[in-house]
Amino acid sequence: MKRKLLQHCLYCFIMSATMTGCVSATVTAVNLGFSDEYLEQWLYSWSIAFPVGFLLLLSLSPVFRNLVDRIFR
Repeated sequence: MKRKLLQHCLYCFIMSATMTGCVSATVTAVNLGFSDEYLEQWLYSWSIAFPVGFLLLLSLSPVFRNLVDRIFR
């Protein structure tokens, strides 16, 4: 059980880091372009988005997994 929980947490960490990083990089580029402030603003945006995304994915992924299982039954 401990291994499955750790595996789930690591999956959520990697997935949320990747998704929030890509989305915040895209939105920052759209809003600012690739200016001198881009990297600083992107890291700031990502530092806000990542914890939110991680907690949402951690808590909602079991719900979505069950929903998909029901759809494909």
